[in-house]
Amino acid sequence: MRNTINIRISTPMEFMNSLFALGTDKGFIEMIRAFDLEPNDEITGMLQKMGKTLSHYIQQELTYFFDASGLGFIFYKYIIHNPTLSKVTDVVEKIQQDTADEFVFRIIESVCKNTLPAKGSQAYKALLGNKSGLLELLGVTKVQDEHRRVRVVEALENPEEIKQRFTLLLSRFYAVSFAPFEADIIQCIETEQPRYEVMLAETPELFIRQFMNLDDLKDHSAGYIIHLSFFKYVSCHAYSSYKEDIADWFVVGIYSYLLFSESVVSERQAQFFKVLSDVNRIGIIRLLSERPWFGQELAEALNISPPTVSYHISFLQQIGVVKFTRTDNRFYYFLDRSRLLKPLEDFMKSFE
Repeated sequence: MRNTINIRISTPMEFMNSLFALGTDKGFIEMIRAFDLEPNDEITGMLQKMGKTLSHYIQQELTYFFDASGLGFIFYKYIIHNPTLSKVTDVVEKIQQDTADEFVFRIIESVCKNTLPAKGSQAYKALLGNKSGLLELLGVTKVQDEHRRVRVVEALENPEEIKQRFTLLLSRFYAVSFAPFEADIIQCIETEQPRYEVMLAETPELFIRQFMNLDDLKDHSAGYIIHLSFFKYVSCHAYSSYKEDIADWFVVGIYSYLLFSESVVSERQAQFFKVLSDVNRIGIIRLLSERPWFGQELAEALNISPPTVSYHISFLQQIGVVKFTRTDNRFYYFLDRSRLLKPLEDFMKSFE
């Protein structure tokens, strides 16, 4: 059946989320607080217990691969392409079966997905193992995080070393830091799973809007997989198949339902108005109401620096009113009018 939504618990996907949670360190807790929620004792306690198992070397490697700029996201490619693998060790083995060039090429596929030649074409095939060609491709690719670009270059320059470091980190972290707590983590997710299954069954359209952040589902023959996550905690992250005939994945934090409680809604409304209470952000919104703009244009129009534009854009993206799209090798920001108007409408309705 088309557009089937399958809620499941994927241990490899949860393993990856745990790596990001510990790799970003304080950034993970800050992400939860950005949603006007305070992390509960279960998550803080688990992070502390797992953190105590890490050697200095593994902590360094964890930060390198799984902080905000890291290359650890590539792990998801192996998960969504092998959805039947239920064990972390099986996914790690899949990575080990790839050559170093194949492993690095998967990284390039993810980072340069908008500039890659058509998949299967001669130009595409010629890039595998072609360091100079891949470096040239990376050079013409717009990468929002320049720190990540540096790490991709390091991977291209040292493919065997990067692959060995990555697989060693995965194997060691699983054995020492994840496996001892795996049963407890999965049990936490299983406890919350019925809540989401009932909501999906009873109000599918509301579920899609609230927990998948979509107005509706596009037709997709392979369907959609939702992994409920303890370490994602709240909100949703999408892992697209990029038009491949495999399912799109969504990772939904098991405490995401808290985002729609009355107190949190009030806090979010306050945050919405707080973000808008800045003259530069109002200026950006007014300009974007006319058409999409790229960062340098906005800087010149408002007579501020490009880094200042990025700073203010980040707040507007946080409340969802500004998004971006890639056109002609540039990232253009555009206004999501519905995300701008709906909070205002909801605020007014609360007085009815």
